Amino acid sequence: MNYIVMIFLCDQYNKFNNEFDKCIADRGKFRGNFEQFRRRHQDISRSVQEADRFLMISNVACFCCEIAIIFLILYSTIFFRQDTVSLDAEWAVLYVFLIVSNLFGLSLTAGLAIMVNLMVNALFIY
Repeated sequence: MNYIVMIFLCDQYNKFNNEFDKCIADRGKFRGNFEQFRRRHQDISRSVQEADRFLMISNVACFCCEIAIIFLILYSTIFFRQDTVSLDAEWAVLYVFLIVSNLFGLSLTAGLAIMVNLMVNALFIY
């Protein structure tokens, strides 16, 4: 869900930038309704702020849970090798899959947090 929200917001922001760029002439003169662009920019900014508020909690929860799961998997494979990985090849493959899937989820969560941060910063710079 977080990914879909972020892609939607990035798409809205990119459309806004493209339309704004089309209204700027070669010498930097603006052609168009500036007030309309200002209001639209404020709407997008509010949407990003709202998304930042509810995605922040979700991203922190996912990030902490995935780190805890990775630590537990590594702890059990290092200190309880006879009961986990050395038991069977299928268990070893399962533990590798769990670590890889959690690392992928961790990188996706971090990437979404970075996207939200960049969007919030980019909208308030201009």
